[in-house]
Amino acid sequence: MKAWEKLSGMALALALAGGIPNAAAQTTWPGYQLGAEDQIEVQIHGQGGAVVKTRVKSDGSVTLPLVGKVRAAEQTTQGLAGTIETELKRGGLMSNPIVNVEILEYASRTVTMLGEFGNPGLMPLDRPLRLSEMVARVGGLKQGASDNIVLRRANGTIERHNLTAIARNEARDVVMQPGDSVFATAAPQYYIYGQVGNAGAFAIMPQMTIRQALARAGGPTLAGSERKITLYREGEESDADLNAMVQPGDVLFVRERVF
Repeated sequence: MKAWEKLSGMALALALAGGIPNAAAQTTWPGYQLGAEDQIEVQIHGQGGAVVKTRVKSDGSVTLPLVGKVRAAEQTTQGLAGTIETELKRGGLMSNPIVNVEILEYASRTVTMLGEFGNPGLMPLDRPLRLSEMVARVGGLKQGASDNIVLRRANGTIERHNLTAIARNEARDVVMQPGDSVFATAAPQYYIYGQVGNAGAFAIMPQMTIRQALARAGGPTLAGSERKITLYREGEESDADLNAMVQPGDVLFVRERVF
């Protein structure tokens, strides 16, 4: 099996997820900081306790029984729990409260994954994640997708990354940031017809030769010959070199063998 075959579709996601060091393991991460529209559950244990599900308001606050309005934005769940405990003690409402805060829905820190991914959508940035890990979260690339990825940063900067190069440790695996958008497009195609097993249009994989393109289409039929392939490229016609690289828009015609 060729390298590009190993790195296609879901296999690419698995290779990337397993082959790249986890960003969290390299730096100390204080925890997810809450923001507007995040949904949380606050559990107050003790006499007169309560369980409240609420969203962080646009001003960064939440309103809770017993303590009223509390700022939640830019706090971790542990930090917010500590703030609520302090307010309960300060108001003389509880002598020894125990508060737990859980995130039910991430909304303020997300990455948008669009295009030719297995499960595109809005993904939470609930911990430090690299591009390869985020691709793995959405099921990797679809069959026929290009491994050239466009990353639009929240500040408008455009970056281009090659997932195969990242998987081979030939390129840097960048850290995702809240508000980033990632776009995966379909790979360029070639066309093949004539005496071939499966005529049609196929995606061009990295470093794909005409020999590999022929194999991808099922190879020549019993009546066809790999020595008799016509290449149509940019309006010109020539005999195909099986070791040459396929280019976008190439048309291959497998002719009949001479018996």
